[in-house]
Amino acid sequence: MFIVVDSNVVISAVLNRGNLLNIFIKNFSEKVFNFIAPNFLILEVGKHTEKIAKKTKFSDDEVLEMLEFVCGQITFVPDEYFKDNLEEARKILKEHEKDVPYLALALAFKCKIFSGDKVLKSIIPDRIKTPRELLDEFYT
Repeated sequence: MFIVVDSNVVISAVLNRGNLLNIFIKNFSEKVFNFIAPNFLILEVGKHTEKIAKKTKFSDDEVLEMLEFVCGQITFVPDEYFKDNLEEARKILKEHEKDVPYLALALAFKCKIFSGDKVLKSIIPDRIKTPRELLDEFYT
């Protein structure tokens, strides 16, 4: 099952560990989800590695190792695969511009978005899978 991963999920999985990281750990062994993301997620996450290292007190190498583990489970999709869905995503999300590529990718692949963003969930509730909902899928 394809599911789009947003950058906040990746950053939070490393920062806070807990349930978000557990989802990636369980998926590593059970291969329930085919995580996908726009290519630019790599750049987004890369901007925050120093902040993650500072907040977690991990070395830069440890942070990179965790990010590699999480991002290693994500297939990065070039823009041309979802560019035809960008306009529709913009119309739906209006002022929530930062998430347009994620929704466009979800529309293109006819799948949901893995996100803990409450505002995004309120705008497109049928398109969002929260961390709790995703974790529950391993146990049902």
